[in-house]
Amino acid sequence: MRKKILALALSAVLLTACNENMEENKTTTSAMKVNVIQPQSIEFARTLQLSGSWVARDEIAISTALQGQQILSVLVDVGANVKKGQVLATLENTNVQSQLQQNQASLTRAKANLNAQESALKEANATLKRYQALIKSDAVSHQELDQQKAKADSAKASVQAAKAEIAQIQAQLEDSRHQRGKAEIIAPFDGVITKRTAEVGSLTGSNALFHLAKDGVTELEVDATTDELVPLATGLTASLKDSTHASGQIRLIFPEIDAKSRLGKIRVAFDKDAQMPIGAFGEVEIALPKQNVAFAVPFSAVSFKDGQSSVMVVNGQGKVERRAVTVGSQYQSWVEVRSGVDHNDQLVKQAGAFLDVGDVVSPQLVKDKE
Repeated sequence: MRKKILALALSAVLLTACNENMEENKTTTSAMKVNVIQPQSIEFARTLQLSGSWVARDEIAISTALQGQQILSVLVDVGANVKKGQVLATLENTNVQSQLQQNQASLTRAKANLNAQESALKEANATLKRYQALIKSDAVSHQELDQQKAKADSAKASVQAAKAEIAQIQAQLEDSRHQRGKAEIIAPFDGVITKRTAEVGSLTGSNALFHLAKDGVTELEVDATTDELVPLATGLTASLKDSTHASGQIRLIFPEIDAKSRLGKIRVAFDKDAQMPIGAFGEVEIALPKQNVAFAVPFSAVSFKDGQSSVMVVNGQGKVERRAVTVGSQYQSWVEVRSGVDHNDQLVKQAGAFLDVGDVVSPQLVKDKE
């Protein structure tokens, strides 16, 4: 009887051990194979695509200080290439011309008066010299000598007054010539007319009559968000996204952000052959500074939900964990992970895989090429 009981107990122990081994083998056999990757250190050579319009590099508005004057002629139109000093338009200048002629006539009379006064002074000085010689022999009285001195002094004063009058008239004449010059609208430098508001017969006001692009040079002005502006700097290389693929450089980054659009403006300069007309659409690809990233993973390995980023990590026991991470810049199919992972971590390659935290998996390490 005792032998029978012992045999039954031994059978039960063996059956239990066998069941445990079968359960363990079943767990190992049923573990899902999952592709995993490890964070890599790579170099991001990113680019940024921006679009905008071609504008004049240096443009000025040309107006006139003469208000309410009729425009007599307009000699150029939009698109015209003009030279420095070229007349663009003429204004009515009848009053100015009349004043100029009056001043010229006044100057002629003043010069004639000066000649007469200088002759009178010369004669008075000669007479005074004779009186000074005659006084020694009492041929003239002291009273007559004093009278002649007074005449000479008066003649000298008249000459000085005549010279002062000439100087005043010459100043008025110069002003008249200057005013007449204002009646001609002149190009201040070589360039291309980009806008014309001057019309024959209309009156001048405070608005510009022409807009002139200096030397006809244009450049591409593109818009960028605040985040896009961060890595940008003058001198970075940019290429046109068109059939030419012409290469240029960032010349200017505007220091202010538009309060309404929240966009900043950038000017990209190109060689003359690549420049387009003002107003034309343009798109560029800017080569950003290269960035050495310590931890980079495929974009597919990161889950984004409710503003939070996370990855699924397979721990040493083969169990799946969810770990919050902080991501940074992106490059092609890669994303920078700034915190939350290490080089030895095994991350599930596809964050959207049908896995739950705590699942036991069989990690299969794969190598992603940069």
